[in-house]
Amino acid sequence: MNHRYWLVQPNGFRQLIDPAQFDITRVAALATRLGGALILEKTDGPTGPGAGLSPPRFEPPLAAVGPLFRARLDRVITCKITYALDINTRPTSRVLGGYYRRRALVRVYSHDRKTGRRPLEELFDTFLHEIAHHLEYTEPRTFDGRACGRVPGRMHSPLFWKILGELKRDWLSLQGVGTTGPCHS
Repeated sequence: MNHRYWLVQPNGFRQLIDPAQFDITRVAALATRLGGALILEKTDGPTGPGAGLSPPRFEPPLAAVGPLFRARLDRVITCKITYALDINTRPTSRVLGGYYRRRALVRVYSHDRKTGRRPLEELFDTFLHEIAHHLEYTEPRTFDGRACGRVPGRMHSPLFWKILGELKRDWLSLQGVGTTGPCHS
């Protein structure tokens, strides 16, 4: 069994690393410190240019992730109250995102401390979660709520779960997956 090393940079760019030309331990430490990762890929058979190896999955640059997520959301719902979006590259262990009500700021953390950049669909799922918080605070009536349903000491109210469920259902229906239902606009 052969191995290949991929240097995954914080912006998602992947570069094949030749272990004969680099100190792999130092490359891994530097990549982690900068918010990237060094990934070991096990391959069967010979390696070399074009030797039966599949290219790594495309991940858009982080600069494109915010506009991509906004465009996806616009297909599901148009927010009446604007929000700021921050795709933050600071590596985290457990926190995937946050919503800051006073600033109407949706923050998504793009990198895991151990595994590097999170997959695009995980980031989008986190984005929808934080948007559900935004909509709960700013547009509860759009989802048949009288007011924000948040109770002090609890992060997620029944209204929040209803909003998140509708966002996910509507997004999946646009993809041709799951049940169809009305989209809010």
